[in-house]
Amino acid sequence: MDRERIKRTLQRMGMYAQARYLYRLLSPSARKERSLSRRFYTDLIEPGALCFDVGANVGQTTETLVECGARVICIEPNPKCFPVLDWQFARSSQVTLVRSALGSQPGRALLKVDGTASTASLREDWSYGSENAVEVEVVVTSLDALIAQYGRPQLCKVDVEGFETEVFQGLSQPIPVVDFEFHRDEIDRARQILARLSSIGEIVGANIADADHAGWLLDDWVTVKEFSDRLGGDLPEYANAVVKMAAPAR
Repeated sequence: MDRERIKRTLQRMGMYAQARYLYRLLSPSARKERSLSRRFYTDLIEPGALCFDVGANVGQTTETLVECGARVICIEPNPKCFPVLDWQFARSSQVTLVRSALGSQPGRALLKVDGTASTASLREDWSYGSENAVEVEVVVTSLDALIAQYGRPQLCKVDVEGFETEVFQGLSQPIPVVDFEFHRDEIDRARQILARLSSIGEIVGANIADADHAGWLLDDWVTVKEFSDRLGGDLPEYANAVVKMAAPAR
């Protein structure tokens, strides 16, 4: 039985969340991944910091941020992911679960999902999803609305499968650390996000992290112009842009 069939069988039995937790606890490769990711985020946030995990899927980043001592607003619209998130985080004093997608403004939209696969997207033309994906109607909110409710985060991670540009249209104030996924085939969309962030605050440094947030792809933080230029270079299929923004004047 292949891994995907095992996963779906455990989901039908209501045991996937527990099995996944034990696997990530005991697997040497999963433990190494978590250790590298924890080291990565520890350098970006302080214990007790408020963080947004936008597009949390089944909580990989939320799990790491909690281990770093953060308070996490965990945002995920895919109903197939809710049982895992509820089982692991519903009783945690460090985590608030928000069952919503993000966009430029609040409303409702159709989300393409394939189980708990991390390819769920609001993009109608998203080509990275599965042919088995189905559409579900979801609530949509915005970063500004979340900030109004929970406060401005020290770090905001956004991984929403090609819908990142629209998500940042819903932000009108700087965030100290912004971390968003981009795809090599859609570099222009990453540059659009940089332009959007530059329009609402000063970017003081930028870098590129690998897909798993296990390490940096650039040797040092660079200016936004140099960063934008390097996006045209030799990059993996997808990676994460990490941007530091100046704090707004009080």
